[in-house]
Amino acid sequence: MRRRQPLTPTPTPTQAPAPSRETERWTSAPDPLLALALGDLAFYEQVRDSARRWYRLSELGALTTSSCTVVAAGLGAPAWLTALIAGGALFFTGFRQVFGHGPRYVLAAQSREGLRRAINRYQLLPDSARDEEARQTLLAAVENVGAEELRQWSDQRQRATTGGSSPS
Repeated sequence: MRRRQPLTPTPTPTQAPAPSRETERWTSAPDPLLALALGDLAFYEQVRDSARRWYRLSELGALTTSSCTVVAAGLGAPAWLTALIAGGALFFTGFRQVFGHGPRYVLAAQSREGLRRAINRYQLLPDSARDEEARQTLLAAVENVGAEELRQWSDQRQRATTGGSSPS
C-alpha cells in the first residue's frame, strides 16, 4: 500500500497576464494617459447615447400604451383588447423601473462631461507643458470620474432595491 503524499502546490513561474486588446490600445499610444482618458470618454458617450435611446423608447411606449388604454375603454373596445393594451402599459412601467435608463442616462452624461472637461484642459496645454503634474491632474480626473460614477450607480441601485421592497 502506498503512502499518500501531502498535497503541496507545485511552484510555477509567475507570469503576468497577457494584456487585453483594450489595454494594448492605450499602452502603445504616444500618450498612454490621454489615450486611456479618450477611451473612457468614448465609453461614457456610448453608454449615455444607448441609455438615452432606451429611455426615450420606454417613455414613449408607456405614454402610448397608457393613453391607448383610456381611449380603448372610452370607445367601448372589447375587454380583451383593452386588457392587452393595459398589459403593454404595465410592461413598460416595469421595464422603466427594472432597467432605470433615465437615471443611467443622467449618470453617464455627468461622467462624460466631467471627463471631457479634464481632457480639454490637458489638451489645451502645449506639449512642452504636459509635465508630470499635468499628467497627475488628468489621471486624478479619470480616476475620480470612475469612482464617482461607480458610487452614484451603487447608491441608485441601493435606493431602487430599498425603495422597491418596502410598501409606500
